Amino acid sequence: MSTSTWADKIELPTDVFTGGRALNVGVGGSTTFQMEDPGVAEAVTKTAITPLERVLVAEEDGNAVYAGMIYEVDEDPDESTVTVKHHDAAWWILARRYLLSSRGAGAPKGAPIVWTNRTLASLAFLIVDKGLDGGPADRYHMPIVLTADVAGTESRTYEGFKFITVEDALQEIINSDGGPFVDFDVHWNDGKLEWGMRAGGLTPVETANALWEWDGTAAKRELFRPKLNTNAEKVSNLVIGTGEGSGEDLMAASASSFAGSTYPALEKVESFQDMHSAQQLQGRTTAELNAHNEPTQQLSFEIPIGGAVKLGDFILGGTCRVKTNKFLFLGSDWINWRLIQYDFNHEWITLHMQQIGG
Repeated sequence: MSTSTWADKIELPTDVFTGGRALNVGVGGSTTFQMEDPGVAEAVTKTAITPLERVLVAEEDGNAVYAGMIYEVDEDPDESTVTVKHHDAAWWILARRYLLSSRGAGAPKGAPIVWTNRTLASLAFLIVDKGLDGGPADRYHMPIVLTADVAGTESRTYEGFKFITVEDALQEIINSDGGPFVDFDVHWNDGKLEWGMRAGGLTPVETANALWEWDGTAAKRELFRPKLNTNAEKVSNLVIGTGEGSGEDLMAASASSFAGSTYPALEKVESFQDMHSAQQLQGRTTAELNAHNEPTQQLSFEIPIGGAVKLGDFILGGTCRVKTNKFLFLGSDWINWRLIQYDFNHEWITLHMQQIGG
């Protein structure tokens, strides 16, 4: 798929293709082509896999499920292989775009970008839209569908001399108190690649379709190689967040969660050096506490490609209802988990999830 037109589809045969998608971050993968096969060698040309000029798209039943920007190609003539490394194209490009009102030598003196009275989700859409605004227009264009602006209580200012990337600005919004999750849902639109940007909770239609169940205790099941990680390394019950300034003038906020806890005092000081608003700093500090005041649990397991639930069925942020009886740190009842990432190859889909409410 060409990055100039986001079209020009070329079918490439491969036996090894890995990729994935995750909430709030991009996921990469790799693809290996066996060049001793004449059919593969005919299709896999320099033009078809040129870094930055092409993306590799994985399809299922004619639907795009992953689009990876090609950034590296390893050739091994002795083994007759060509291995292509790629990364979620939307996230990869946005990590290389900045929030600037003036691009070029005058960027540090450009007028600040100011948005006021928006929701956090709307700010996420505005941030991405600004990252697509530049010249030449065709080089900055990406087919990302954004949601309309919504009024709210949040404001942000981005000054050119700080050179904040779109990805960093998104992460600040995501990690704010009450911040949305962000996902770029890739699909085909009339033969061209397109992403639908999602920020915030699931829509009613998505919620209805984003519930899947696996009973790991059943005799016949499609849940294999389950793993549970319970991690308290990053637990903090007193967080001090610091913002702009220095010395005694350093801006600071704090949040704690000692009530109802038997943990010893575990302190953390986190720097948010670009924060100059006391309200925003408090929000980031509270969000940091909420994210780390309890041990985290992550469950993963594999399901077969071509099983009852297809790769294209998954909506990140959806609910996985899972029943297992193999773990010390889980009960044997049904537990709801939030799907935060999936990885795949030709045979298996690996699901990664966090417990809802845990």
